[in-house]
Amino acid sequence: MKNLNLKLKNFIKIFVCLILCVFAFALSACGKGDDDDYIYPNSTLDTFGNGGLAVQKGDYIYFVNGYQSSEDMSSQNASYTLGALMIAKLDNNGNLILNEDNLLDDDYYRTMSDRLCGFEATGLYIFGDYLYFTSPCQENESGDEVWAKNRVDFYRIRLNKSGDVERLYQTEVEHSNLEYQYYSHNSNVYLLVYEKGTNLDNDDISNRLIRVDANSKSVSTIATNATSVVMPDSSNEYIANSYSKIFYVVQDSESDDYVLKKYDIVSNSSSTYMTSPASMTATFVTNSYIYITDNANSRNIMMRSHIADNSAFERSGPVDTSIYSSLEMTPEGNCIVAVTENTIEFFIYGDTEPAIRMIEDADEEVTEINIIGFANGYIVYYDNNNAIKMVSYANIMAGSESDIKTLATITDLSEDKYFDLDSEYVYFYKTVGSNDYLHRLAINNNFDEPEEMVGVYLEDDIPEPEEEEVDEGAIDQTEAE
Repeated sequence: MKNLNLKLKNFIKIFVCLILCVFAFALSACGKGDDDDYIYPNSTLDTFGNGGLAVQKGDYIYFVNGYQSSEDMSSQNASYTLGALMIAKLDNNGNLILNEDNLLDDDYYRTMSDRLCGFEATGLYIFGDYLYFTSPCQENESGDEVWAKNRVDFYRIRLNKSGDVERLYQTEVEHSNLEYQYYSHNSNVYLLVYEKGTNLDNDDISNRLIRVDANSKSVSTIATNATSVVMPDSSNEYIANSYSKIFYVVQDSESDDYVLKKYDIVSNSSSTYMTSPASMTATFVTNSYIYITDNANSRNIMMRSHIADNSAFERSGPVDTSIYSSLEMTPEGNCIVAVTENTIEFFIYGDTEPAIRMIEDADEEVTEINIIGFANGYIVYYDNNNAIKMVSYANIMAGSESDIKTLATITDLSEDKYFDLDSEYVYFYKTVGSNDYLHRLAINNNFDEPEEMVGVYLEDDIPEPEEEEVDEGAIDQTEAE
């Protein structure tokens, strides 16, 4: 009996040791992609930069780790590092935390999702406890063995990565025919999707406007045959109740009249704002006005109406919008910015007809200006030489002089020119090695600072460390001694 007890005790010791070994191995196997003891941000922290390639939550940044075209995907349900969705902790100054090799420190970042998120339809949003993102569809076309990878799936995941990834909606058009915007009201989140062109599943349906309730996952069709839609930016602080100032144009199937509709995504209700036999395009929405382009007889005239009293549309702004390569509205809603070749024109609104001012990019080789966005009273744009520049539209509107400042000329800027802008940085993809990685460039107090990479390289793309300059005189002196 004594020997039996001894054997039992030894067995228990061995069993406990095995359990401890397995546990220790499991701990050692927890890598930078696992959650282990990583501390995630909570929903009470401030959010910056909704809607782009990166969005900041307090001292954390959620971002897409580079870019891949959905067309280049070769296998379904694959896992990705390049193009994955990641989170990184920032230091007290808002800087990325790097290791001694100047790469993102393993202890301060995690992978949120290894689905491909950095692709043609990228857009990251944070509302409440959730991060909203997109990914290419992983299913085949209905009744076909062809992979529907150019469709877009809309997902959300909790900020702390707990729970499952939830799919909200799958588009019925390809990403090239897609526009969308999120709206939040009283803890409810709504997704507005404009699917241009013909429905891939039904040739009789085209140009649909879709409402998705993120909480209930319910999907409803707002309109078909919508010829244009203007979605106010939900993060624009200058537009109150942006969710209720959505406008779209439909063409009546019986009369062929064009009908401008005003839509509230929270109440899911539309009302007719104006009807006209002439073709028109919903163009801009501000806090007070709806702007349309009157396309009758190829006139392309900008007109506007005061939303509160549904006033008659009056001519306002560019007389012929077709001569400009792009038209933008400043966030404050008081100036239309029109671009043609190397010139920016400003249509500044007051109580009367808009005043017109302009500024020319005097660099001899500049033949094209592409506006990235507006931040802190500045226009940020890039030119045909991949130089990122900024100019104060606030000064120009006030009648003051304003010089164009070049922030940086980006070498190896990705051929797929996707840009994102918040109040601190402009984000873009840059080719390193064989792939395109997310980079950012400071726009505030930038004293010739270079762009920095945001994310994790594939092993083959890690740049060689730069050699430190050596004082040859010091070497000569040492050898002489």
